[in-house]
Amino acid sequence: MVNLVFCIAFMLTAYIITIFIYKKRYNTNNLKQNIMLFVIYLSVGIAIGVLYKIYAFDILKTFKALAIISIALITAGIDYREKIIPNEAIVCIIAVACVMMIINAFTNSVEALAIFIDSLVAMLIGVVLFAASKAISKNGVGMGDIKLVGALGLYLRTYALMGVLLVALVSIAIYGLIKVISKKACVKDEIPFGPFVAFGVTTCMILGF
Repeated sequence: MVNLVFCIAFMLTAYIITIFIYKKRYNTNNLKQNIMLFVIYLSVGIAIGVLYKIYAFDILKTFKALAIISIALITAGIDYREKIIPNEAIVCIIAVACVMMIINAFTNSVEALAIFIDSLVAMLIGVVLFAASKAISKNGVGMGDIKLVGALGLYLRTYALMGVLLVALVSIAIYGLIKVISKKACVKDEIPFGPFVAFGVTTCMILGF
């Protein structure tokens, strides 16, 4: 019960921060959007609270999941509107990742080095893969996407990063295909990657990656 209350309180706090950021950035207050975001954040809080209790995850892992979901959701909204990944989001992800690794060094010193190396490898894999995609697709992938995936690699480590990218890439491919078939977009149209990363992060965190 305590875990569920913590998760709901965390996500509702994240919701308030999200509304504040969007209002300050866009100087608008969209009631329909706010209600939709409230439902999403509350649902995520409930899902994480219930499932992480079943998974028997500790409060640190719960916090780590809630933090990255919150940052990813805020970033998704900005990328959807502006088609940019804000540097503040990258800094937040890296900062929280570093704090978590420091805490882990004290609480799990046996595996701390292996976790640190895995995080660096995941970051390198993400950066290299998306940098190569940027070169091949001729700017189809932005620098913000590269930095985001690299930061996520540091935060999530290899296994979880691969899960997030798989969900994100499959979902964006399906979305793009539907758009093309329905003639609401063409193959060359730019699709923001942030919302699909947020979907991948949320899905994988709920599944306990």
